Amino acid sequence: MAAKNLCGLLRTKTAYYRTPQGERMFDADSTTACYTCLTTQRPYGPDGMPADAHSCGEERGCFEQEK
Repeated sequence: MAAKNLCGLLRTKTAYYRTPQGERMFDADSTTACYTCLTTQRPYGPDGMPADAHSCGEERGCFEQEK
């Protein structure tokens, strides 16, 4: 599962599942996950950097807190 605060716009096929505590379920070490940014609808964010569990954190200018 995700250890860091991920962007609310990051999606993958498991992004719609949640733990009993309500947290999104991401396996950052998955070798088969295909990530998408909801802003660009592409595998990269509006800043041109990759959209994935290792890259989409608070340090990015395009980061949006999950609501």
